[in-house]
Amino acid sequence: SEFDPEIGSFIEVKNARVQSWMGSPDLVVDDNDQISILEEAPWEVIDAKTHWVEVELLELVSGGSRRGISTKGSVVSVRNDSGIIERCPECKRVLRDGACSEHGPQRGITDLRIRLVVDNGLANASLILAREPSEELLKMEMEEVAKRIAAKGHGDFVSSIREKILGMEVCILGRAMIDDQGAMIVCEGLEIVEVDPKEYAEQIISSWGVAV
Repeated sequence: SEFDPEIGSFIEVKNARVQSWMGSPDLVVDDNDQISILEEAPWEVIDAKTHWVEVELLELVSGGSRRGISTKGSVVSVRNDSGIIERCPECKRVLRDGACSEHGPQRGITDLRIRLVVDNGLANASLILAREPSEELLKMEMEEVAKRIAAKGHGDFVSSIREKILGMEVCILGRAMIDDQGAMIVCEGLEIVEVDPKEYAEQIISSWGVAV
């Protein structure tokens, strides 16, 4: 049955079902009688665009899939398959040798992505940046990236990312998908955490109990 609340409405849902959809929890309501619109807000207004729940990386990878999370880790790997890719126009899967595993040979749609691995010393996860966060990180539009790769080669492009971000601590905003193959975070925003070298060195010396 149809249910069309206004954006910003507060609702109460009873006896709903939770299932997984594309790696994230999905709340399923079978009948409108399970939903009621509240006259008063039970909490302050939440802006989904700026509301992120901070979660430690270990807790994140040890739990289930979640949306709207914020976590931190150090970039320990930049994958070689970062850069310009071609996607299937039907299912958006990445094409391999001009073909989709589901729909066969295709004329692909050009896209940009960066693939990383982040680690906080206790846990690690794969990190995927789609076009928008990749452009923000690189400070380059997709077309500029394509021209650079064409001029200097794919290896040079990946090396430039490594020089920029490898070993750096980053704050990640996005959604996490956890399954039998491990943890993957789809990044919606990424910020390099600025660290004072002297202060960071003192923290390491203190944590290891080193006498200088």
